[in-house]
Amino acid sequence: MFNGDLLGFVTPWNSHGYDVAKTFGAKFNYISPVWLQLVPTSQGTFQIRGGHDIDAGWVRDVRANSTIVRVVPRLIFEQWSIGHLRQVTSSEAELLHMVQVVVDFFRGEGLDGAVLEIWRQFGGQEKPRLQQVIKALSTGLKEAGMSTHLVIPPGVRPFPELFDKYDFQILQPYVERFIMMTYDLSSGINAEYGASQGIRT
Repeated sequence: MFNGDLLGFVTPWNSHGYDVAKTFGAKFNYISPVWLQLVPTSQGTFQIRGGHDIDAGWVRDVRANSTIVRVVPRLIFEQWSIGHLRQVTSSEAELLHMVQVVVDFFRGEGLDGAVLEIWRQFGGQEKPRLQQVIKALSTGLKEAGMSTHLVIPPGVRPFPELFDKYDFQILQPYVERFIMMTYDLSSGINAEYGASQGIRT
């Protein structure tokens, strides 16, 4: 029997997942709907998009079937360039503004935390700045009573150190759970979907 925590993703393009989460919610510790995007809109400002996908009734139904399940939507960093990352981490005011945008949105929607998807977008570049963003968001969410979960890539050729043990050691005090995402990565950053090799029996 598996005794660890279990997280399930729910995607808008597979509506059956919503029914599965309601029916079997008690088997999960976390349900992560793939709803939200954090987008830089102009210099120093940020916007969370995808709020129209949030179904408050479904969230209530999921929670009604389990006393332990937590709803932690994925928040993917979309349309971010290296320039955006450098800009937000070079200004304490902008970084705090970004954190406040996220915290206010998640708190306003009554959510339990966030699954951050940011690491893979930058291909292992600017790690200290990525860590700075993740630390700031995690601290803000924690102070508001919410948890932070981080999607990390597997070590695959030719990028085995895309996320390494030193990154883990630095972020572990801030991140509640790490989620290794392997389902859509065969090799490299822009690889095709699917497993890297067939399974032999």
